[in-house]
Amino acid sequence: MKVRTSESPWPMFRHDSQHTGRSPYLGAQKAMLKWKYKTEGPVHFNSPVIGPDGTIYIGGGDYLYAVSQDGSLVWKCEIKELSCPSSPAIGLDGVVYVGSLEGYLYAIDPDGVLKWKYKTEGPIRSSPTLGMDGAIYFGSDDGHLYVVNPNGSLKWKYKTEGSVESSPAIWADGIIYVGSDDKHLYAFNPDGTLKWKFRYGSIIRSNIYSSPVIGVDGIVYMGSDDAYLYAIDLNGTLKWKYKTEDFINSSPAIGLDGTVYVGSWDTYLYAINTDGTLKWKYKTEGQVYSSPAIGADGTVYVGSRDGYLYAINTDGSLKWKLKTGYEILESSPAIGSDGTVYIGSFDVYLCAII
Repeated sequence: MKVRTSESPWPMFRHDSQHTGRSPYLGAQKAMLKWKYKTEGPVHFNSPVIGPDGTIYIGGGDYLYAVSQDGSLVWKCEIKELSCPSSPAIGLDGVVYVGSLEGYLYAIDPDGVLKWKYKTEGPIRSSPTLGMDGAIYFGSDDGHLYVVNPNGSLKWKYKTEGSVESSPAIWADGIIYVGSDDKHLYAFNPDGTLKWKFRYGSIIRSNIYSSPVIGVDGIVYMGSDDAYLYAIDLNGTLKWKYKTEDFINSSPAIGLDGTVYVGSWDTYLYAINTDGTLKWKYKTEGQVYSSPAIGADGTVYVGSRDGYLYAINTDGSLKWKLKTGYEILESSPAIGSDGTVYIGSFDVYLCAII
């Protein structure tokens, strides 16, 4: 089954086009800070990605940063109002794509020079996902799902009835899944026509920040502000839903055995079996906005608003935890080919943990 990952160890938000959050490499086995790189503004929700040569890309303040594996600056590119949930994505040619609150999708050459920018009619909080043909898929607060060609031209767009802050996931057959604040999960055919939409979420809460993940059987899993993790089958019907105690902004990850991992604002990281039953849950001391990353040995890495990065074993026991230096950790971790785990911290640092 083809899943677009490029030659990078972590080329986009949630690692790959299916958003599995799963790395082929072992992550950090001990809680040791390797280095911290200071940006010029809070990293906040921005999450790092990693290029083929190991360069780490992350947004902070009004800049996109390229940082080497030793923690030194390679370059920075000014992008106004970049401090939003949109995380970068790296194309096969090394071009870096990222959205901004000004409503632009930026394409930055590997040397840090602007290649082009594409304007939408609303802020971009959605993290771009790259298709097999190199097209860039992303949402905007103007309600559209956009698909832009690598040359910056529009391929197609589709208007939903709410903001699209979720990051799209793409199945092996080219079907695209994305959530909208109109309380629907959408499934699109590769040509941009609607395949189906699934209604979920509560009447009171409707913001959908969680991004979908697609399992090996094509089942789509997604969190919602109504506190449920949903499992939706290929026909757009509900398979099951699991209730947490507070809303889910975290995007799920899926292990090799099909276990779904997701964080909740109730302070727990949940591990859910493929039949929708609880496998285990691990309590942190803060809300879990961060989306989990899974190492090759099944270790789950996730940040918490208590300021710790957690490494949790497959049985739900704690492997280690590390304080990054600030009380808020909302960025999602990325795993490098050498096992280094990278994560952003609200205290304006990119952290590398080994």
